[in-house]
Amino acid sequence: MSQIVYYTPDSEIKTECASEALALLLGKKWVPRIIEILSQGPQRFGQLHKELDGASPKMLKQQLALLEANGLIINHKESQANQVSSTYCLTDTGQSLVAIISAMKDWGSQHLKCDHS
Repeated sequence: MSQIVYYTPDSEIKTECASEALALLLGKKWVPRIIEILSQGPQRFGQLHKELDGASPKMLKQQLALLEANGLIINHKESQANQVSSTYCLTDTGQSLVAIISAMKDWGSQHLKCDHS
């Protein structure tokens, strides 16, 4: 059986189970929501941070680096007037996860109970 490699910005994790690798990736805080937001179009860092109420800038940077390391997003950097701006967008591979995340959301809504107290 071949190994699946799951990349973190600092290392790689090897597993023989593709579903385990995907669960590790999608189980990271904010990752599914970042993918959902980027499925609507390219976003700058500040826009993403505003959409992710409660995410610290450090956490957002870590998750964006994780998604970039796994080839799910691209960070387009532009330099204007001595300032660098970053715009993030999904790759085709990242876009292919949108339907999976949507199906997970639907399943969760139907089968899991949330306690809002």
